[in-house]
Amino acid sequence: NTTILHTSTKDDDTIRYHSLHDNKYLQYFKGHKKQVVSLEVHPLEDTFMSGSMDNTVRLWDLRTPNCRGLLNLPSAPIIAYDPAGMVFAVALNTYQRILLYDMKLFDKDPFLSIEIKDPYLSKISFPPRKPWMTSMEFSTNSKWILVGTAGDVHYVLDAFDGSLLARLEGFRGLEGGKTGDQYGVTPVKGISGEEVGWTTDSKFIFSGSQTGKIHFWDASMIPAAPAPEGENARALTPAVTLDGHPGPSRCVKFNPRYQMFASAGSELAFWLADTAGEMEKSEDESKEGIKGKEKAAF
Repeated sequence: NTTILHTSTKDDDTIRYHSLHDNKYLQYFKGHKKQVVSLEVHPLEDTFMSGSMDNTVRLWDLRTPNCRGLLNLPSAPIIAYDPAGMVFAVALNTYQRILLYDMKLFDKDPFLSIEIKDPYLSKISFPPRKPWMTSMEFSTNSKWILVGTAGDVHYVLDAFDGSLLARLEGFRGLEGGKTGDQYGVTPVKGISGEEVGWTTDSKFIFSGSQTGKIHFWDASMIPAAPAPEGENARALTPAVTLDGHPGPSRCVKFNPRYQMFASAGSELAFWLADTAGEMEKSEDESKEGIKGKEKAAF
C-alpha cells in the first residue's frame, strides 16, 4: 500500500488521506467537532470508521468526503471491525460496555451489549476499580475479542456471547507510574492503546510494557468456555518475553506479510524472527530421513 489514513489536530479535527507515491493529500474528511481518538479501516472494502471525543462514530467512504453514516453515543468510543467487516464493536468506558452492531443496521440498537465482569478486581479494592479500556481488536479467526486496558491486565472475550475467557497478566502497564513517569489511570494523552494486539495468524497475543519488554501469550491456552459464575477467569502469563527495547514500548505492530514486527516509544526498533534454529533442525531431520531410506534400501 502507498496511502496513509490519519487524523490531525493541526488546524481542526479533519481526517486526511495521504498518498506516499505522489506526496499529496487525496481526500479530506470533515465532520468531527473534537479530537478523533479511534480510526479503523474496513478489512475488505474502501471504507473506514472513526470515533471522536465528540461522542460520535462516523462511517466514511474513501472515494467521497461526505460522511455516509453517523452514530451518536453517550461518551467517547473505541471502535473495531470484525475480520469479515460485517460487525463492528464500540467500547464505552463511561458505562463499561462493549456494543456490537450489524454494519447494515448500524442505525439500529446493538444486537449485543457486553459488560466485562472480572471478580478478581473485587479482591484488590472495594469498590472494585473498573478497567479503563484503551484498545479493542478481533482475532483473525473471529473467535475472540482482545480488550487492552490502561492497567496491568488485558482481557480476552468470547466474540459470540461476550463472556470473559482469560486475563493476560505478567507485564507492567504503560500507565502504572512506577518508572518515574507520573501518569494517571485515565489515558488523557492517549499514551496507551497501540501496544497490544494479535499476531497475523492469531496464534499469539503481544503487548508492550512500561519496562520496554515485549510479551507474548499463547492463544492456544485460552479456554473454550468461561469460568463458573463468581470465579476468576483463567490467568495467562507470557510464554515468551523479549527484552531490548529502550524505554516504554508504547506501540507494537506486526508486518502482515513477513516475519517481523516493530516497537516504538521514544525510539523505534525492528525485530526479525531467528530462523537459524529452525533451519538447523530441518537439516538434521532431512539427514535422519536420508539415513532411514538408506537403511531401508539394504
